[in-house]
Amino acid sequence: MDQTYESVLISKLKNNVIYKELKRKCSDLECGPKVLSLVHEVGQYSIVKHKTVMKNMAEFTLHDEDHIFNMLFIIGKLIPKQTLEFMSIPDLMLTLLSVFLHDIGMCPEENQIKAWKNQLSNDEKQNYEEEIETYKRFRMTYTQQIEEIETLNNAREYSKAQLLEDFIVTEYIRITHSDRARKIIASDWRNKIIYNETDLTVELAEICFSHNQDYTNLLNMETIKICDTDVFCCMPFIAVLLRLSDIIDFDTKRTPSVLFSHLTVRNPISLSEWRKHQAVKCWSITNKKLVFTAECSHPAIEATIRQFCDLIDNELRNCTLILSNLNSDYIEENILNYKIPLPARVDRRKIAAIKDIVTGKPIYRYNDTKFTLSKSQVIDLLMGTKLYGKPDVALRELIQNSIDACLLRQKLSERWGETYKPEIEVEFYNQNGDDYLKVKDNGVGMNQHIIDKYYTNIGCSYYKSREFYEIMADIKSSFKPISRFGIGILACFMVCDSIEVNTRRITGRYQFDEALKIAVEGYESLFSISDSDRVEPGTETILRLRKLHPWDQMNKDSFKKSVKNLVPLPPFEITIKAEDEEITCVPNDFEELDLSLLKDYTWKRDSFSEKNNIKIININLNSSEYSFRGNASIAYIVSNGIPVNKVELVSKDVLVDGECYSLSYDISYGTNCINKNSTQIEINENGEIESNHSFNVISKSKSALSIHGIDVPCSLFSDYTNFGQKAVLKFPFPIIFRLDIGEGNDLNLNSARTQIIYDNIWMNFEKQFFEVICTKIKEKMDSSSWSEFKVIIYEQLRDNFLKNIIEGL
Repeated sequence: MDQTYESVLISKLKNNVIYKELKRKCSDLECGPKVLSLVHEVGQYSIVKHKTVMKNMAEFTLHDEDHIFNMLFIIGKLIPKQTLEFMSIPDLMLTLLSVFLHDIGMCPEENQIKAWKNQLSNDEKQNYEEEIETYKRFRMTYTQQIEEIETLNNAREYSKAQLLEDFIVTEYIRITHSDRARKIIASDWRNKIIYNETDLTVELAEICFSHNQDYTNLLNMETIKICDTDVFCCMPFIAVLLRLSDIIDFDTKRTPSVLFSHLTVRNPISLSEWRKHQAVKCWSITNKKLVFTAECSHPAIEATIRQFCDLIDNELRNCTLILSNLNSDYIEENILNYKIPLPARVDRRKIAAIKDIVTGKPIYRYNDTKFTLSKSQVIDLLMGTKLYGKPDVALRELIQNSIDACLLRQKLSERWGETYKPEIEVEFYNQNGDDYLKVKDNGVGMNQHIIDKYYTNIGCSYYKSREFYEIMADIKSSFKPISRFGIGILACFMVCDSIEVNTRRITGRYQFDEALKIAVEGYESLFSISDSDRVEPGTETILRLRKLHPWDQMNKDSFKKSVKNLVPLPPFEITIKAEDEEITCVPNDFEELDLSLLKDYTWKRDSFSEKNNIKIININLNSSEYSFRGNASIAYIVSNGIPVNKVELVSKDVLVDGECYSLSYDISYGTNCINKNSTQIEINENGEIESNHSFNVISKSKSALSIHGIDVPCSLFSDYTNFGQKAVLKFPFPIIFRLDIGEGNDLNLNSARTQIIYDNIWMNFEKQFFEVICTKIKEKMDSSSWSEFKVIIYEQLRDNFLKNIIEGL
């Protein structure tokens, strides 16, 4: 043993009551020296590990050996003297060893960390292929951080991006450390954790692993392990001591997320600063009382400490339950010695703000004051039309959910090698005088867990959850749902009074959960859940509509058309039924949608001159690079067949009663349109001749947009439908288009999905879309016409980014 580390270990152990009791009992046994030697060896190993690893992640070093000895001190305070004297040598030995090794998984090898951070050479990576693959799957679940990393790297803020990478690595270490500890024990201490020829390595690994698992795992442990003749150890008891001492010592491996959520907006603080401000000391720890004192410099720090005390309270309750359930036939009466009393809760009276030296008053007033929501009023807001505009969004929500469920099952089926054809059916029918709307799919379906955690949780999307991203990582696939933030099933109550849902979840190839039937009578009622007779996986939702609903005045053809307009480009066939008639909406229908439906009176050519001097060019907008699909018509001005920026159709002077008047008529480009300007004369009511100027718009731009196949009911050009929307197109020519943005691209929308948010994604789209339009126009025109039109476009543009695009064509 290294003399330096041995002296450090012995000096810190010599006054610990657990070690002193072990040493006393070992003095009378032949195997005693071996036990003490093992404790010293493991203790030294633990100190060395904590001293030498994580050096390349200094900012995120989570703890050192001080945490170990703090835990041993706490355990000594929790155990009554009578129990301490009763504990066997294996009890004491495993208590010490589990404290030494429980967090050894927080100390991975340096090369492991470099492998996760992609800092190894190709030759070095070969030894860590499985490690790298496992970490990649974990990293994929941190979608928000990955997007931020990409944004920071694009902005060349590499140090900030690396901090986020380090955070993900640290989270991986923290979350997986108990499993890693078990593997390290198996690797480094196999057949070495011995008490008098009884190998306790498996038991030690199990205890260490349990400290980061749910407390109920302790109920499955072997209560009494026979170690020698009349020598036992109680594994759940040791595991309880480990859990409690670990959480009672405020260990910064538990990332203070609450603290960050309070302070990062105006005053970001690092973990090192958190430790500096984390002035927590245990003034009193016994098996009856647990008092924390803390002097806090910020209310967020105090809030974090108090919330951490809540976690300790919960652990105290759980551990009390574990100890009360200890039972064994081997030591029937003596089992009571392990059922030690524990403090009921943390005494928080000494947690307070730092006092000002001059005034003697606290530097802040702490109150648990934060935003709260009135459930009924928020629901009334969500259920009204102020947020969603139109009540028919209920159908949109249901169709979106069904499409996502089918697309997810399609991905899973590909992985499972299962044949699958997505199917969605939308039906409107009348039964016994009531109108019903039904949406049925054969997607992944739901089980009780999905219903409780996501389906009934407003604003909580399964497709944003960690478990969804874990599935995607597991099947090595990517899937971008079309559903956006919304109120989900609650939106249905904008149009109905009751909902019935039949659903069954698929969990694997030919593996299904039980089918469930859900009935809800109003959004304030309880969910009635029972068994369903549904055989196939998927979900069927039936709405009993109110007397006044969005479709009550529609005939069957109008209803079918409204559904098709809602999903102009479905990813697969959708069957639409009304009054025993049905049609099938398929992806290829998108190309057949007529642009003429978008054209208003401004596209009509009233005069011969307009017909000759305004030409239309039709293009497709398909681009695999940008995931665009659609078509467009562009109007442009010509003179003698050549593109020009302006045409004077009439320009002459006339003499009336000896006075000269100018008459003119010209057409020129405006923003998103062609303008018609004219000067004419007329006689007013007094018989006088007046010269008047008139201005009209010819060929005004119009748009029809869908994102991932779902209609977005707003214009991309300024008009009454998008009042206040900053994200609008400003082109130097008029265009009518129908566009779908596919899975490889996106735009951010407001909660109602009625307006586009102006952000970097919009600005990128604007450049991409302009590039595609101009490229397609160039392909349609002859070279000389394009050369002329290119100059016209360039001169009309005010956006330098768009100018750069047109210059490059």
